Amino acid sequence: MTPSTPPVQWRQQVVGQLHRLARQRRETPAVIDHDGVTTFGALFARAAEQARAREAGSAATAWALPAANTAVFLAQVCAALMAGHTPIAVPPYTSKEALQAVTRGLDLTLDSGCRPWKAVFSIDAGRQRLLVTHGESPTVPRKARALGMLPGGCALIASPLHLNGPLEFALRQLLLGGTVVLLPRFNPSRWRQAAREHRPDWAFLVPTQLQQVWDSGTAQQLTDDCASLRHLVHSSAPCPPDLSERLAQSLGPERVAEYYGTTAYDGTLTRYHRAAHGGAPIPGADLRIVDDAGWPVPPGTDGVIQGRSSAGLVTHFADQPCPRARHWQSSGDRGRLTAAGNLVLTDVEVPGRAIVAGVKVALATTRETLAAHPDVHHATVAVRADRRFGALLTASVTARTPALTAADLRRWCASRLTAPQRPYHYDVTALQLPDSCDPLREGHACL
Repeated sequence: MTPSTPPVQWRQQVVGQLHRLARQRRETPAVIDHDGVTTFGALFARAAEQARAREAGSAATAWALPAANTAVFLAQVCAALMAGHTPIAVPPYTSKEALQAVTRGLDLTLDSGCRPWKAVFSIDAGRQRLLVTHGESPTVPRKARALGMLPGGCALIASPLHLNGPLEFALRQLLLGGTVVLLPRFNPSRWRQAAREHRPDWAFLVPTQLQQVWDSGTAQQLTDDCASLRHLVHSSAPCPPDLSERLAQSLGPERVAEYYGTTAYDGTLTRYHRAAHGGAPIPGADLRIVDDAGWPVPPGTDGVIQGRSSAGLVTHFADQPCPRARHWQSSGDRGRLTAAGNLVLTDVEVPGRAIVAGVKVALATTRETLAAHPDVHHATVAVRADRRFGALLTASVTARTPALTAADLRRWCASRLTAPQRPYHYDVTALQLPDSCDPLREGHACL
């Protein structure tokens, strides 16, 4: 689909699908969260009411929604889609200024005739930018089925829904007529309890979460807790080999798979029982490897991974023109293709970016947040390897005043950044002023 295709097409498909689910599966659980069960009938009624109110009260086509792992948030997403708006999954602590800046970029996309059905924050060249998705409707089961989701299935998701993958997984499972079990925040004991109680057949975790789950019980306990799972899919960062082996031993290699994909393009699925052959591109995903100059390289050669969709899915940054043809995109990850076309991932370390607890974060965002503190003269942010979280951020700060402490900066960041974006350690030193500097002398500027 390009901007010349009627932009209401996906809206009609979403409205029709939600209406059918509300009629055919009215009393079936759609979402299970910390507040209990929301049926398809209740979800549709709530979404339809909000969609009508939105259509009557606003002509805007972008709808910023504070993301939360709740049925209320998913109902808001459905309402936005039903009203023909683009839902923006807003991470916690996003400032009004930052949101206004990215929304201005989205306005350019909307003015060009492009009507995305999803907008999420992504990282490009070490900075956060808003990336939009349109073309193929979210009602099309291609991607969900490729990842092992089933109509009427049950998916357990513990990752934040402002992230692209978890949001897509939840929405696609809903539109397949399945149940989505949401944890408000990840906890290994709570995850195992949810797996026992709700008997999901599909679950998503990142490797750092998997490590905590598999460290929280015996092999037999974990096998019993996960007995209902047909597919355990992990993504966001490479899985350590020893953990992969434990997963395969507990569940069997046929039930575990690693999904590699980015916000910009669909990727591959590596099934453990065929892992030696690399990750097979999911149907509709085109991948190639290029050198540093952007030229394609032959199979077996390491280089930069590029992807695009042959299924009609379109993604682009909101402040860029909507592409008129399939175009190659990259997040900077590196790998190589086998002779059979499968992907072997070799490096996900990209300058300016870190993967903390399975979440990609931009170092510039953290540094700029620290620098905005009125008592900070200069700040730098670095990455440190960590066994539990994969990586952690550390900050070195030069303070304008000796009164500034690490605790002050920790509170400052806690109210402005998500947990993965916050530094774990702060090194604070006071700015050394020249001996001749007299800050009390009128008109004497020392800084």
